[in-house]
Amino acid sequence: MTRSHRMALFAALTLMLVTGGCDAPPDETPTDSLPSVTAEVSEVRGERRKQSDGFSNIELQTQFGETVHFYEDLIRDKAVIVNFFYTTCAKACPGTSAQLAKMNDELAPWIGQEITMLSLSIDPEVDDPARMKEYWEVFGSKPGWLMLTGDEDEINRVRRQMGVYDLDPVIDADKTQHAGILTFGNDRTDRWAALPAFMHRERMLETILHTTKDRVWGRLEAGKSRATPASNLVEAFQARGVVRGISADRGQITVEHGEIPGLMRAMTMMFSLADPRMLGGVEVGDLIDFDVRLVDGSHEILSVVVDRLSTSALVNGESSLQSSL
Repeated sequence: MTRSHRMALFAALTLMLVTGGCDAPPDETPTDSLPSVTAEVSEVRGERRKQSDGFSNIELQTQFGETVHFYEDLIRDKAVIVNFFYTTCAKACPGTSAQLAKMNDELAPWIGQEITMLSLSIDPEVDDPARMKEYWEVFGSKPGWLMLTGDEDEINRVRRQMGVYDLDPVIDADKTQHAGILTFGNDRTDRWAALPAFMHRERMLETILHTTKDRVWGRLEAGKSRATPASNLVEAFQARGVVRGISADRGQITVEHGEIPGLMRAMTMMFSLADPRMLGGVEVGDLIDFDVRLVDGSHEILSVVVDRLSTSALVNGESSLQSSL
């Protein structure tokens, strides 16, 4: 996706989703000031028109195999964080999911009751409930975080209703080009907004709480401790894999790695190196142990150690790749 298309998408999200004025309480928001909702869902579901009137009540399945309806069960009178993803995505999705897992920890006093995370698959033919549960477990089996699958056309309709689409229909139809966007809001107050998934996490949390908290939260959170602010410390994940490609001039390395708990499932992926000098002595086919961190949406390797003994056994056929990882 080009920068111009990303900027156009973000502008569309901002204009479409932010509702509820700053000066007037939510109950006093004049209905004629609200953006028009999608024509596919025209009825007003409550006492006044709200943004959620434009969200279809599609049927979905959770990672636990439960059947739910998007509006009735997940949106109506609730505060939520919503993103669209798919489990085989090797670009934005692993980083977005890692970001959500950390946010889940930091929203611990409220997660699951006052606010829920909803991740909808845009590749439901592959992402059945069992696969979604496996993906959820990779990222720590976090409470209050539902992985959802269903009919692809219906999920894409909801995605467009929420403003998460590219202005170029060709790019929008290509799931590998989808943007890492988090949409969040509170249906009770009709306040909604959206932000890039890889912006500074502490500022994002502040914006999410400012947008979604209301008087009901004030009653529910009584006696709970406040969430710990996001830390500025570097969080590194330990991983193991086989080198499949080296781009020394760009300081990048392609690794076929096993599951990295809390960060991503097993896949082949290109990583940047914090220090290109780490490539010294590393060759294609080497089995390596490495530390990786998430930096502004990119995955960066902090250290590399070649396991010469295991590499030799792998090359000589004395061990399999699966057992080595």
